[in-house]
Amino acid sequence: MTIKIVENKIIIDGEEFVLEKQLVRKLDRVVKGITQENPKEDAVFINEGKEGKGKSNSAIVEALYVKIKTRRQVHLFFRLEKLIEFAKSTSKKIIIWDEPSLDSLSTEQVSKLNRNMLRLFMTVRKKRHFFIINYTKFWKFPEYIIVDRSNGMVHMREDQIGRFLYIRKKRLEFLWNEYRTKHRRSYRKAMSFGGRMPLILGELFDKLKFHVNDISNATYKDYEKFKDEAIESIGKRTGKLDKNTIKLDQLRKKISEIKGISQVELAQQLGMSTSRLREWKKIIPPTTD
Repeated sequence: MTIKIVENKIIIDGEEFVLEKQLVRKLDRVVKGITQENPKEDAVFINEGKEGKGKSNSAIVEALYVKIKTRRQVHLFFRLEKLIEFAKSTSKKIIIWDEPSLDSLSTEQVSKLNRNMLRLFMTVRKKRHFFIINYTKFWKFPEYIIVDRSNGMVHMREDQIGRFLYIRKKRLEFLWNEYRTKHRRSYRKAMSFGGRMPLILGELFDKLKFHVNDISNATYKDYEKFKDEAIESIGKRTGKLDKNTIKLDQLRKKISEIKGISQVELAQQLGMSTSRLREWKKIIPPTTD
């Protein structure tokens, strides 16, 4: 079994899967960022769109390309809790979060996911992971992740399964503000290019040597089993946030919003960077369960 890249093609046992050349250039920039010695970076890619439009397949394609280029392991998780534990305890991995049926989660469940994601991304930059996140609606998730941390977004079109619009990093703020101020989903105004993702998620998954949850060299059957289990567990999740964690987040938020002093001066007084202070300001305050 051989898997290789030739120009803009992924070749699996002689079968060719063609990627859009402009998407390849974006992925090559990710590869450079997470492997170069200086500056040392991590990367975040977002696949966004309605259920059943190809987000999961897109994540597999993106992860496979970077895996071949970097020889890093790919780890796919359906539950954020397991992903966070893994990301904090490892480095230089390709990590996919493919939470199924996000639209079925309650507002509080989504808020809790967002808080946990924010804490994760504020602390793991030095780990040099490549994160691939699948979202259904970008506007339900934190601006910090969508605008500040993401390297780019692949929006899966509604009219044709597998076709996408790519929004580069510099246009994500425009996309975010268009929805926040006008409630417009201005994907086409924000896009840099479009194309079609090759279909790899399926029986070919068995050949990719991806990890799914704790299973190495997972099969497509494993993938479907864990995804079904994750869907069945929706609405059954229990457990409250640690009270100390809640209080700490509330305190950070309040500190970041102190009036009568500039953000630069406040950061200096606290002995921290202004970028970290801005991250505190974007914390979503926990609500009572």
